[in-house]
Formats: sequence, structure tokens, C-alpha cells
Amino acid sequence: MLDAAIDLLRTEGLPSLTTVRVTREAGIVQSGFYAHFKNPDHLQQELAARVGLTLRENIASWMAAMRASGNSERDLAERYEHMLTLFAEEKSIVDLFLRYRRSQSPLGLVLTHLHTQLRADFFQYLRERAGDADAIRPHLGTIGVHADTLVAALLGVAEGVVDGRVGDLSIAARELAALTHEPLRRLMA
Repeated sequence: MLDAAIDLLRTEGLPSLTTVRVTREAGIVQSGFYAHFKNPDHLQQELAARVGLTLRENIASWMAAMRASGNSERDLAERYEHMLTLFAEEKSIVDLFLRYRRSQSPLGLVLTHLHTQLRADFFQYLRERAGDADAIRPHLGTIGVHADTLVAALLGVAEGVVDGRVGDLSIAARELAALTHEPLRRLMA
């Protein structure tokens, strides 16, 4: 039923997540819905947990690899390409994240939190790469803006991957890597 709900969300949006529509899409009787979920909001909560967990695990693994990588743009581009490949493999999940991360629905609330975590991950990565904590203290606001910019850029590329506009992941990864390090270098110079 969760897969059916994902398909409905992608094609028809949140209003389509009714017991009738989900069970019809899943090919089961309507009473079968209540064997798994209390109501459509419960379905959204479970769907949010699945989408959130899938994305958070991928993002956390990716950020750990970024932190462990060297400072070269080449290393960083490889990490970005890995993440973009994951986005390509999980298009339906990424599509839901992109569409509903600002929604006030149960799904949207989980995805909003995931979006906030992604920004915090980028902020922490940039702080670590910037060097001495005392030297960067006056620049924390600028680093925060840069983290927001990177999240927006990554999500823009992710949207292109989902929509099929971004075909060459290595080019996109190199662009993201350049966008990550160069402004930070200029700030700390």
C-alpha cells in the first residue's frame, strides 16, 4: 500500500490518499487498509517515515563520506556524483521530498525536518573545512548562507535528475564541488 500511495502522490497529489484510492491502486479490498493503518493520516505518517528514513540514511552516509574525503574538488565531486546516483536510483522518493518538503501534511512535516537536517549537515561540513573555530566565528552567518545555497543547488540538481534534465551526473557533480569549496576559500582568504 505504501508503494501505491507513492504512485498516487506522484501522479495526483495529497488529496488522492484516500482509503478508496489507495486500496484500489494497491489491488486490495478497502477493509484491508484498516488492517495496516488507522486512517489516511496514519498512512501519511508511515509513508513519511519510510521516505524520511530512506533519504536520511543516504544523506547521512554521503555526508560522512564527504567529511572523510580529502579537500580536493575531485574528491568532493566523486562524493556528489555518488549522491546524485542515489537520487537517480530513488527518483520516486526524491520526487516526494522535493514536492512535499514544505507541506503542512504529516508527510511534509517529516520532510521539512529532513530539509533542515541537510542544511545543518552542510553548515557543519563547511565549518569543519573552514578551519580554526576562532577565525571563522565572525563568518558564521556567511557560512550559513553558503550552506543554504548548497542545499538549494543540490536540490535543484536533484530535481533535474528526477525530471530527466540532468543526464551527465559527473558534470553536475563537478559543478556542485566547485560551488562548495571556492566560495569558502575566498571567505577564509
